[in-house]
Amino acid sequence: MNRLIQQRNLRHMLRNQAHFNPFSDKFDSEKISKDLETYRELKKSGEVINDYDPDDFNALNIIEATPLFNAYFKQLYDYMKDAINKTQAHPENIIKYLVAIVNSQTSDINREVVDKIENINSAIRLEEIATFQVHSAVEGNPINAIGAFEIQIDLLNILINYLVYFLDIKGLHDNFNEDELEHITRYMFSTSNVLCVVKDSYDIVTWEDGRIVEMPNNEIHLKYKDDTYPVLQRIGLHRIERNVLASKVEFHNIYLENSRIADVINLKRKKAVVTELRINNRGFIDFQISKTTQHIINEEIITGLAAIVSFYPHINLEPLKNLNRLNIQDLIILYGELLSLSNSIENIFSEQESIKDSKLKCYLARIKKKELISYLQNLTTYSKAQIESFLTVIESDIYLKKSRINLWSRPLLKTRDVYFFILPALKAPNYLQMIDEWLESAQYSLKDRGTALEKLIKSDMVRFLASKGSYAIVPQKQKFILSKKESEEIDLIVSMEKMVFIAEIKNIKFPMEPRDYHNGYKRLKEGAEQVLRKRDFILRNASSFEAELNGIRGKQIHVAVICNYPHFTGIEIDGVPVIDYMVLQTYMNKGEITDLKVEFNEDDSTDAEIINTKRIWTNIDDFYNNFGSYLKNPTIIEQIDPFIELGKSRITMEEADPRMFMQVAEFSS
Repeated sequence: MNRLIQQRNLRHMLRNQAHFNPFSDKFDSEKISKDLETYRELKKSGEVINDYDPDDFNALNIIEATPLFNAYFKQLYDYMKDAINKTQAHPENIIKYLVAIVNSQTSDINREVVDKIENINSAIRLEEIATFQVHSAVEGNPINAIGAFEIQIDLLNILINYLVYFLDIKGLHDNFNEDELEHITRYMFSTSNVLCVVKDSYDIVTWEDGRIVEMPNNEIHLKYKDDTYPVLQRIGLHRIERNVLASKVEFHNIYLENSRIADVINLKRKKAVVTELRINNRGFIDFQISKTTQHIINEEIITGLAAIVSFYPHINLEPLKNLNRLNIQDLIILYGELLSLSNSIENIFSEQESIKDSKLKCYLARIKKKELISYLQNLTTYSKAQIESFLTVIESDIYLKKSRINLWSRPLLKTRDVYFFILPALKAPNYLQMIDEWLESAQYSLKDRGTALEKLIKSDMVRFLASKGSYAIVPQKQKFILSKKESEEIDLIVSMEKMVFIAEIKNIKFPMEPRDYHNGYKRLKEGAEQVLRKRDFILRNASSFEAELNGIRGKQIHVAVICNYPHFTGIEIDGVPVIDYMVLQTYMNKGEITDLKVEFNEDDSTDAEIINTKRIWTNIDDFYNNFGSYLKNPTIIEQIDPFIELGKSRITMEEADPRMFMQVAEFSS
């Protein structure tokens, strides 16, 4: 059977056939042309299952543009190949300079952001921080500060993953002209900036069902599948930042005010602190640790625990598989101590002059594995074996070719027995993505996480609905059996006096890349199909379940897919609204949303003040009447949406032919 007959549609081919990928050395435009011709013939003959797929037009436009995208890949890849052949420098040496460039630029960005904050006299809203602009050493123009941090990691991910292809070339050495290699690396880094943005935009339209539109004036616009989708994504990311920050403030105050909580957090931490840190001329770290009379507060640990409280309250503290009995809190504590070392390194860098006036290698920081283990042993009570287990889930080993380098989920870059400190990867960690990585490493599947979330939601629903009438029922069983041959497993049913709410609960991985969003959406779409089938099962057999649900007929029937993260909250899939657990929790609990103003005091304490409270419902009639519309358009989405603007961002150089633009959703200035 022709392999193309097995393809569902053109987009499926685009995503899954290596020669369709313009950012791969296997890209083959001639083979693509032949495949397209064969595909058209098979569709005409009826051998392909779908006679017409409405998405084929959009997918075909993307396929026709792949040679244009491939040109950007070839420019960088060929330059890398030529540079290595010319200098005979081992890729490890190029990676050293790349790490130094990123550390230098991150240090500069951080200084600029701190200066901006210090020059603002009034309170700052998180929405305002999201609009901060800083100078870009790569582009030369002001860019979003958060984006400036993030792109450093994206660039390194691309460059290092390409460089590992050259690791096995024989004859490469460490004898090279430093100035020449620095110049080559700087050009490589600068060139990759455009490639990174172009590749990410291509991945968005390919994996997130987007499209490419040719415009006048020789412009190509890359767009999401609709205008609502990127806005809801941006709102979801903002809510994550806001909720973790709110939890951090609360956690911080509890730590300071409740010694028992502090004792639990510090149980496996020693009373010790780094009193001296030096970086030699080869970038290796040397440190001195001294004992203290009390535990030094570690803000990084509090931030990590706040992320767990906000989005993983359903994960218990049992030891994880294959990690020497470490649990999630243990991993957070070890990571927090690692970040303390990273912060000390950043302080040294910040005292140095800017990148233009300072030797690039001054921004290189690395440590031998045995020294890092010693550091963590001096600050915690974990065994050497436990620390080694911890390192296995946060390291990206360039010689471990079976896995792709991803510094977002594994931020500690390893070459042989040496770790490199990459400031943007360590400075502002995405704990949620790393927690997902840790859980996967421990073989804690998404299905198991979903089951844990289901138990938490049911427990909370019982508690929230206790004051909302005796008719409120939340069955704790999952399987609803009509006969031996017919039954359904239903994650959540809430039956009240005037309504029945049926939901499918899905735990997804924190999405960082377009393919992650695709996989998350795919999982939620499965949930939408399932909840519609299960609703119909209950309605079709209402008489069999009337008694245990306190009646079904005559009640409003609502359905939804509940997700652990808010990235997809507000979208509808096959008519089924998608919400996150916090949106449901807000409605079912008190029905109110509060805005907090937080001030950080010099003694490390914080003062929080409620500046606004929004009521979603005020009585039980409102509760019933507003629930359906709330599921489709949650109040929190309504509140943030006016601050978001749709626009376009140029992703190629001004003089490029053609110029390409990506649709973006950003907070308005």
